[in-house]
Order: sequence, then C-alpha cells, then structure tokens
Amino acid sequence: MTSQVFEFDAAPGLVKREVGLAAVTTTGYIGTQWDQGGAVFSDVAAIVNVAACKISAGNETYTFRITGSNAVNRSDAQVLDMMVIGHAGTITIETRDTLAGDQFVMRSRTERTATAFRYIDLHLTVAGTAPSVTFGAHFAKVK
Repeated sequence: MTSQVFEFDAAPGLVKREVGLAAVTTTGYIGTQWDQGGAVFSDVAAIVNVAACKISAGNETYTFRITGSNAVNRSDAQVLDMMVIGHAGTITIETRDTLAGDQFVMRSRTERTATAFRYIDLHLTVAGTAPSVTFGAHFAKVK
C-alpha cells in the first residue's frame, strides 16, 4: 500500500477552519487567503473533516473549490479543484450520503494552464433547503 505525506503547517491561510466552529450555512470563502509569497508551482491538498452535514431535505449539496489567484482581491481567481458532498441523490456520481466523521482530501497544483498562482483559497457553495455543514479544513503541502 502506498502512503502520502502531507506537511502540516499553521502558517496564516493554511488553517482554513478549525474543527468545532459553528455550522456554515452560506456561500463564501473559508478562512483567510494563503499567500505563498509569490506565484509558485506547488502541490497542495485541502483536507476537509466533516463534523455534521444536513441532508434531511434530500437536496442539499456543498461544493468545495480550491481556487488560485494572483490578485489579493481574488478578481482573477481560477478553480484548481472541486468536490461536491451532501445528499447522494443530488450528486450524479455519488452513491452514499455524506456523514459526520467523513474526511475528504482534495489534491491540486497551484497553477492552471502554466500560470502559477500566489494566493490559494478554499471556497464553499451551499445549496438546497436550509443547508448547514460543520467541518474543519486546512491546506497541506504535498511531499
């Protein structure tokens, strides 16, 4: 079995959301931007630990996106990776509902079409009837 090593660092922008915070019910960026100090190519992972996920209406989805930009205001943001969790009936490729205790790892490179990005973010779009998700998330450099 192969294993993957993630370098954990508590530098500003890498810890996107601590476990145990209140549920997220609205769309938006999670935590502060990770400033790499320059537009560089690096391999990263976003690790999302779900503590609670409302799926009772049968139509809730939660779309996480790793984004990269070179403008601090995110005006040139590009999606680097995307993951959808929630009620399995609303996600075309999913076969089971998201449950408390699930952990998801999104892997990405901090570039798109040979353009490296300085600022890396995690964006969440919530949809459905009264969506609510409680989670912790952080970025890690992939070794």
